[in-house]
Amino acid sequence: MMYKAAIFDMDGTILDTITDLKDSTNHALMVNGHKNDYTVRDASRFFGSGVKVAMARALATEAGVSEEEVDRIGVDISYQGDEDELAAVIASFEEWYPSHCDEKTKPFEGITAAITSLKEKGVRTAVVSNKMHEAAVILANRYFPSAFEYVQGVDETIRRKPNPDATLRILDLMKLEQDDAVYIGDTEVDIETAHNAGLKCISVDWGFRDNKFLETIGADQICSDMDELVEAITG
Repeated sequence: MMYKAAIFDMDGTILDTITDLKDSTNHALMVNGHKNDYTVRDASRFFGSGVKVAMARALATEAGVSEEEVDRIGVDISYQGDEDELAAVIASFEEWYPSHCDEKTKPFEGITAAITSLKEKGVRTAVVSNKMHEAAVILANRYFPSAFEYVQGVDETIRRKPNPDATLRILDLMKLEQDDAVYIGDTEVDIETAHNAGLKCISVDWGFRDNKFLETIGADQICSDMDELVEAITG
């Protein structure tokens, strides 16, 4: 079947943002006196559930928490460190990132053509991201001008994924039912988000999680290139 709408995650799905996220994380940690030499691999593990969880995972890693437990923060366990210190790091990140969110960020190769192909076939497109709403809009306008009907990040009224708030809001704005749309993302959070909103999820393996990981967590469907993605959406 061809879906009427494709709702995309941003980080790791349409945009390769991980280096700017890593750099901004290290900046926020540095100005607050913390370990600030995290790598792209580290940042890929930290992000996926929003800024607050990412900063908590970075601080927990510094404190010597195991990778397994770090990965569970924001999923099924809470951050156990100093909440005031966490809040300070989050504030530093949120102050810094919007002005530095596109220094090394770039679209994944072929994604612009894929989105154009979808629109030509009559598929409506939108973005739902755990990125700060301001940054999500900046990046969508910068790299995909006029490509998406709606772009929604996290703000004071929208809870972060895997809560379905933003996805359901987009469906309501588009006046579509759950069966009309599909969600596309690169992490386990995206799969859970889609299911919480009553949508199918197409996972892509060029982002924060690889094919093996996505298979392990039971992804509905995995695409490894843009042609495969367009075919999965348009049938």
